[in-house]
Amino acid sequence: MNAPSIRLDRPYAFVACIAAAFLAAGLIPGVGIDYTYLAITALVLTAWFSFKWKDVKSQKIRGSSWEIILGAGIIVAIYAYKIALGARLGILDFTILFSALALSFYGIRSFKLFWVPAAYGVVLLLGYQLENLTPNYVVMQDWMASVMGSAMSAIGVSNSVVGHYVYLNSGIHTLALNVEGDCTGVQGILAFGLLSTMSVLDVKIKLSRLIPIFALGFVGAFLINIVRLFAVFITFEFLGVYAGNTVHVYLGYVLFIIWVLAFWSLAFKYVSPPPNKASDVFSTQPLSMPERPPT
Repeated sequence: MNAPSIRLDRPYAFVACIAAAFLAAGLIPGVGIDYTYLAITALVLTAWFSFKWKDVKSQKIRGSSWEIILGAGIIVAIYAYKIALGARLGILDFTILFSALALSFYGIRSFKLFWVPAAYGVVLLLGYQLENLTPNYVVMQDWMASVMGSAMSAIGVSNSVVGHYVYLNSGIHTLALNVEGDCTGVQGILAFGLLSTMSVLDVKIKLSRLIPIFALGFVGAFLINIVRLFAVFITFEFLGVYAGNTVHVYLGYVLFIIWVLAFWSLAFKYVSPPPNKASDVFSTQPLSMPERPPT
């Protein structure tokens, strides 16, 4: 009897190679993976593939020999560099690995489709580097501290606000929470706001319809940051400092990714052409009677 052969279609092989390229570093001593950025990248790519899977499966372009060799060489170079430094794979590395695999599987011309996910890592990286280029947003810090103070008062938690410090007066202890520049979420709002709206940049749409989508993406990211900060305050108050620090580190990523997924779902429905548009066109055409046959 002949054993059945197992063969992955090209799109599935592409996804499997992405997973392998991302996770292989975890098996190399002294290298490892930044799991926070891995989770963000995985969630973003999963969402993008879920919306664009039909387009990926319909791709007929294949990487040429030189494109396959170049993509493989980039992957080897990334791993060699990380092994030499003893450094973990980060978000920029994941972006380069994804781009190299897209190059090998589908060629440079396919980046008309793959440029959007390939740019995500760069956008996020630039967004979080802005804090090194911009001054502290003291006015925004003070405003957000006052918002948090009012929100905590609304749920019955006694507090006082001085500048960008919120003092939670719980029992015999007073907990001082500092709304720092990072807590304003400016970097995250820019990064995830761009991340939200970039998904529709490769869709042909009028500027008058694109501007409201962009506005919604950034406003949603701003409001999500308010929700994140309020959840952090509640956690510090009711679950303690350790839980509060943990929520402060990770909750923002989770909430922003949820917002991005929800936004994409709404945005793609908004920019999609109305159904049965073609049939409506045909229905408006006048009907012509057949000519009488000659007698």
